[in-house]
Amino acid sequence: MDAEYIAGQRQWQKSLMQAGLAGLSWPIEYGGQGASPHRQLIFHEEHQRAGGLGGEPFFVGLTHAGPTIIAEGTEDQRQRWLPGILSGDLLFAQCFSEPGAGSDLVSISTRAVVEDDHLIVNGQKIWNTRAQHADMCELLVRTDASDRYGGLTYLMADMHTPGITVRPITAITGRPEFCEVYFDDARIPLTNVMGRVGQGWNVATTTLLFERSTAFAATIIGLQRVVAGLAEQHRNDPVRAHRVQELSDDVMAVRALLYKTVSEQENGDEPGPTSSALKLVATELNHAVHKFAALEDRAHLESYFEAFGLRIGGGTSEIQRNILAERVLGLPREPRR
Repeated sequence: MDAEYIAGQRQWQKSLMQAGLAGLSWPIEYGGQGASPHRQLIFHEEHQRAGGLGGEPFFVGLTHAGPTIIAEGTEDQRQRWLPGILSGDLLFAQCFSEPGAGSDLVSISTRAVVEDDHLIVNGQKIWNTRAQHADMCELLVRTDASDRYGGLTYLMADMHTPGITVRPITAITGRPEFCEVYFDDARIPLTNVMGRVGQGWNVATTTLLFERSTAFAATIIGLQRVVAGLAEQHRNDPVRAHRVQELSDDVMAVRALLYKTVSEQENGDEPGPTSSALKLVATELNHAVHKFAALEDRAHLESYFEAFGLRIGGGTSEIQRNILAERVLGLPREPRR
């Protein structure tokens, strides 16, 4: 994503905010409409069908950082960051994963030491989408090496802080989709900590639960468009048309699973294993659809390459299978080394 693309997305997000259509499910007092998750999901679908810009660069801010700040932040933090998230003036990245800690977040080693009214952060994060364009990041650090869960702290960091270095990683698409982020004695104010020092695991869990609500709406809507185009392309080829119909049926099934997950959230339930099933099925289906499309038309090749990443980010397909095996089927836990 180049600077021109980001600038266009920022302007579109500002237009949505001015029209009262940004963050529909956010509380009214923080710029939303207090809408239900179902209304938010329906808006996502209709917005994309109408040709609205994807808003993908603001995914972390609108669906991770913003809801986490509302749920866990102080009133000062809400006033500082929420308006900029809605308007597109603050683009957030997520700095959780590390070279030695991907799906297993409690293994992170990026250290932070309290010094006066700051945290001094040292370490490395990786696979940070849009970090080269981000204004802020969600940052998970270790403040106590002796406590695996209680030794984590969650904070929002200004990406322009001295000591923070961003190095883009060029993906197979030829674009710098992800980044490495280095922290070298970066001084982050304690006023940026979410909750309290040592409560990072609980806050991160809140963030990940928000990620499972309407996170896959854009992917599934995109798949509906792709299979509709494939159906038109192959309407006179019975063999290929049959395969496209199978894929179309699968897309509708995963859409129903998305609505089930949102219904659970709306009823006050934690997403639980259903969210793992949704993540697994949606990302594997996305890969299958774009693989078929790429074999028929090289114009889909880039989307096929990108589909590999969705099977990894947010917890790999293997992790989701383990969760379903253990929590739904009751199978023995995989041996931990």
